[in-house]
Amino acid sequence: MYKGLIPTLVCWMEIEREKALVWKRILPEENQTTICPVLMCPDDNDFSCTLIVAEIRNCGNTIQWKRVGIDQTKEWDSENVGASVEWFDKIEELNFDKKNYLLMLANFKDRLVFDEIRINEWLKNKS
Repeated sequence: MYKGLIPTLVCWMEIEREKALVWKRILPEENQTTICPVLMCPDDNDFSCTLIVAEIRNCGNTIQWKRVGIDQTKEWDSENVGASVEWFDKIEELNFDKKNYLLMLANFKDRLVFDEIRINEWLKNKS
């Protein structure tokens, strides 16, 4: 139903405050819950189009994605993302070992450096 969406943990997001919000919410403080954008439309590389969010809870040794849904927030401000969500009823709660979750986040961060180099090289060669 939402094919072609890309992760929000990428370096080419158009708006820096949206990129910062994703990294802030992807790993809530222990015993806290956030609503984090996890997939976005690749057309604009920002929150203005289709945006899939996850309700993420840090349970100590486990990170839970309690629910996943499509953001319906109308206010154009990144801090408001997740204020209105149509939750998918066919996606069950996902539980991740915190060590594995942290490793996944580290892998995304490591990739950011290489992706930025490749993008800058592409832009330089395009000129």
